[in-house]
Amino acid sequence: MTRGESLVGVLVAVAIVILLAVAFSVGSGVFGGQGGATRADGKGETIIGRSKFAAKDVECRNNLSQLRTAIQIATDPVDGTKPSTLQETRLGRDFYRCPVGEEDYDYDPESGTVRCPHKGHEKY
Repeated sequence: MTRGESLVGVLVAVAIVILLAVAFSVGSGVFGGQGGATRADGKGETIIGRSKFAAKDVECRNNLSQLRTAIQIATDPVDGTKPSTLQETRLGRDFYRCPVGEEDYDYDPESGTVRCPHKGHEKY
């Protein structure tokens, strides 16, 4: 084998690796990529981006779960009075807004319910 053939082989292998990397990162549908599947809010166009926002979706669900628990704890056990604001739960300002869209959570002090207004988080 000559030096030229070895160089060509290495270059072909590198080109194949680059093509596979692009196919995986862009999500073209090749090798299990979702091929353009979009989120309700339109964020995360690549597989990596969708993964990043999926993690933030989990963080949003976790924030809401902790807020709901804090509301139950802060509810007066005698007369059932709920906190008038989310800040009365004293969890910290990072818990009062959606990590994806940075919108403040909607809180109804009458019922003690809290929900996320971000598009795609309606069922959280």
